[in-house]
Amino acid sequence: MKILRTICSITVLVVALLLPVAARAQQPLPAEGNESQLLVILNSDAELFAKAKACQRLAIIGTSKSVPVIAQFLADPVLSHYARFALEANPSPEVDKVFRGSLSELKGRQLVGVINSIATRKDTQSVPSLLLLAAGDNIEVAAAALSALGMLATAESINAVEQALSQKPALRVTAADACLTAADQLLVGGKNAAALRILTALRKADLPKHINVASRLGEIRAGSQNVNELMNSYLQDQDPALFRIGLELAQHLTDAETTGQLLKQLEAMPPTRQVLLMYVLGNRGDVLALPLAIKATDSNDARMKVAALQVLGTLGDGSAVPTLLKAATSNDKALTVIASDSLAELKGDDVDTQLANRLQNSSGRERLVLVDVAGRRGITRVIPLLLKYVTSEDVELRNSAIDGLGMTVGLKDFPQLVDQMLAIGSSPSAKPMKEALRKACQRMGDQDTASQILLDRMTDATPAAQTELMDLLIYIGGQQALAGAQAAAESNDDATANAATQALGRWLTPDAAPVLLELAKSGNSAYRVRCLRGYIRIIRQFGLRPAQRFQMSKLAFAAATRDEERKLILNTLTRFPSVQGLRMVVPHLANPSLSEEASKAAVAIADRIVNNDPQSVSSAMTKVITVTTNEEVAKRAKVLLSRAK
Repeated sequence: MKILRTICSITVLVVALLLPVAARAQQPLPAEGNESQLLVILNSDAELFAKAKACQRLAIIGTSKSVPVIAQFLADPVLSHYARFALEANPSPEVDKVFRGSLSELKGRQLVGVINSIATRKDTQSVPSLLLLAAGDNIEVAAAALSALGMLATAESINAVEQALSQKPALRVTAADACLTAADQLLVGGKNAAALRILTALRKADLPKHINVASRLGEIRAGSQNVNELMNSYLQDQDPALFRIGLELAQHLTDAETTGQLLKQLEAMPPTRQVLLMYVLGNRGDVLALPLAIKATDSNDARMKVAALQVLGTLGDGSAVPTLLKAATSNDKALTVIASDSLAELKGDDVDTQLANRLQNSSGRERLVLVDVAGRRGITRVIPLLLKYVTSEDVELRNSAIDGLGMTVGLKDFPQLVDQMLAIGSSPSAKPMKEALRKACQRMGDQDTASQILLDRMTDATPAAQTELMDLLIYIGGQQALAGAQAAAESNDDATANAATQALGRWLTPDAAPVLLELAKSGNSAYRVRCLRGYIRIIRQFGLRPAQRFQMSKLAFAAATRDEERKLILNTLTRFPSVQGLRMVVPHLANPSLSEEASKAAVAIADRIVNNDPQSVSSAMTKVITVTTNEEVAKRAKVLLSRAK
């Protein structure tokens, strides 16, 4: 049915394109107008194009008044489909009478089109006529009729499409599609038993693969009592498409009986299918599959071993720890990564207890794995051990412990970790230590206390250490950290002020903006430019309200003492184009040192807002043209000026 409808639509489109161009130009298009005006056009000797447009409009506004006028074009070789679509959308019951009456009068594609419309409108009174057409010799018409009968899904129409399966070999696939359509309509109407009867018959028939698959899926929708049986048959089927359906069923049938069946199926499958089913068992989260997953980690098939290790991470518990730890400490690097990830994902407090206890007496590769996993799981009871390993001569162990502390340390042990950083200095472990502390800072619930710990160490710290401490304040954030950074920025000690202004310039939240602006205007003169640039960075990079961004830009201009910063602000305004931004740019066109940058900014903003405020754009572009020496900018300004008029 869809193919026939598409063919008809394409034909109409081609005909419409061939309508005389002159006629289109001469005839007023009825895109608007009331129903009566449009009907006058249809009853006149107007050009075909005008009548087609009238039908299109009547599809939207037409009432029963339009029906007899439009109906006269159903047999027209050019306008039939315009007429049909106009009628199809009309809510009047008179339309159905017209369509039924035309079934005995129309032929060819016009008839097929009306049949399609009857199906769309669900006119069940048309069934007797459609039965006659379905039994006729015209294949195209019979196919359309069968499709319509499937859509109408009455007892009589369903019987007809089922009979056509065996009585009309040339239309067997069409009839099967109609049966699927009928079953779908029955399911929508809650008639699952009737739908299931049709679908089961289709599945058992010798039909193309797509119909067989569709019927099986339909059976599932219909709530077949034999879903488990279907699942098992699909999992055993050699057809990959049916096997995938079986996997989908296995994913959703989560009862214990199904699990037992799947475990039996798994052992009898070839390795490639075993792997896929193993992943399904993992996704089901069924712990009944846990023993088999543990056993499968010893499989000779590499893919199965990987699948089993991954599944253990999903459904495993403490019983999986020895198996996963063994794989994580093997010589196979790929398996060690997967096993370590699964260890990190295991559920249950008993898992943490096992891992912590084993870490106490571990060594070598196992200790490295346990330190890594303990950190990723956030096992706080191992923090004393991790702190001990920070001073280890084993570089790999030391760095792994440092990383683990970043994910586990709390406020209680935070000072010790900070002191470790200060003690390490510039050693090879300095970088992982800084990263660990940044992670720890981001996790701190008590921002003020954590900030004060860092600020207390600023007094006696070296310039390098001050920089590191200020860097950590960025990741803690909060009012205490911000106030501390501001106080340090105002310090008479150059090293302290330097470290603080650097940190404020990279602050991760916009609440640093007022502090930076104040420092840019009245802080340490050596760092005012840095603070202003930090302020401009917040305007450029943070999600601010338009009004807030505009006001901050004004304040930045007022605080700027150098053209370099003014140019940055101009560029910032182009990122968030607005009428206010354009008006802010315009005065700078008169500044010789800024005119070119301002011209570029004005053009960039104007291009985005010309439709919203053409008057402002016109005024600005006139000024740009008079000051710019850049030919490309002038050209763009002239185009925008033309658009604004």
